[in-house]
Amino acid sequence: MSVSDRNLFINSPIVSEAAPIVIGGIGGSGTRVVTQLLQTLGFNMGSDLNESLDDLGFTALFKRPSLWPLKSHQIQLEQALRIYLNARGQLYARESTSNMEPDFDTTLNAIRSEGSWIEAGNLEDRLTALCSSQTATSSLWGWKEPNTHLFLPFLLAAMPQLKYIHVVRHGLDMAHSRNQTQLKVWGKQLLNRTISVDSPDDSLAFWCATQERVMGIKAQTPSRVLILRFETLFQEPQASLARLGKFLKLDVEAQSAQPFLSKIQRPTSFGRYKSHAKLATTPRVNRLLTKLNYSAD
Repeated sequence: MSVSDRNLFINSPIVSEAAPIVIGGIGGSGTRVVTQLLQTLGFNMGSDLNESLDDLGFTALFKRPSLWPLKSHQIQLEQALRIYLNARGQLYARESTSNMEPDFDTTLNAIRSEGSWIEAGNLEDRLTALCSSQTATSSLWGWKEPNTHLFLPFLLAAMPQLKYIHVVRHGLDMAHSRNQTQLKVWGKQLLNRTISVDSPDDSLAFWCATQERVMGIKAQTPSRVLILRFETLFQEPQASLARLGKFLKLDVEAQSAQPFLSKIQRPTSFGRYKSHAKLATTPRVNRLLTKLNYSAD
C-alpha cells in the first residue's frame, strides 16, 4: 500500500493486519483526555505509559529524528514497528522490505547511541520492556503518542487496518504553550529551516505545517483519519461522541463515555492567546484557522 505526503511517497508492504486505534497531535493539544476516553470505552492503550499516557515504547522506537526523511529509512521503520507490535502481543508479517525478523540488537543499540531519549524515566527500562513479547489482552487496543503524526504515511501504508485520531487545538493557544518539545525535535524537519523554540511565530508555523500535512493525508485516506478539535469535546460533547463512535464503529452512547466527559474540567488555558501580544498572521494562517473553525481575533 502507498500513502503520499507531498513530495514524500511511502510504498510499504503490509507489516501487520492488526487494527489499532492510534492517537496523536502536537504535545499539549489534549491527547491525554482522548486517551482516557478510549480507556473508558475498553481500549487497551498499553502499560508502559508516562503521566500523560504516552506509550513510552513507541516513544523510544520512533521519536528519533534519525528516521527522517521516512522514505530513506524504510527498513529501520519496519524493524521498529515489528519490535513494537511484538511487545504489544500483535502479529506481524514475516516478509517485508528488510525480509528478516525484527533485529532487536541493531535497533536498540542504534537508539542507545543516538541519544535521542529526552523523556522522563529510564531508557533502558523501555528497551527491556520492548524485548519481551506480551499476550494481546483485548481486540480493542491502540496507543497514544503525540509524535505519531510524523510517521502517519508509513503507519497507514504498513498497517491497512490502523485508524488514527488527530487531536487539534487552537493554533494561537498552542503558539503560547509551554510544551514546545515537538517544535524542538521536529521543527527543522517539518519547516525546512532553522527554528527558535522560544518563538511563538515558529510554534504557530509548526502548528500550521502539522495540520496541513495531516489534512492532506486524511484527504487520501478519509475513513481512517479523524481530526478531532479538543475544544469541541467541551463545546459539543454529544456531537463529538457521535463522531467518535461512528469513526470507531462503536455505540459510544451506550458506554460510560458521557459520564466521564462530564467530569473532566474545561482547561483554563482555552483562549490564552488573548492575553498575549497579537501574532502577525498571514492569509494562509487565517484560512487554516477558519477551516478548522477557529477565530484569529
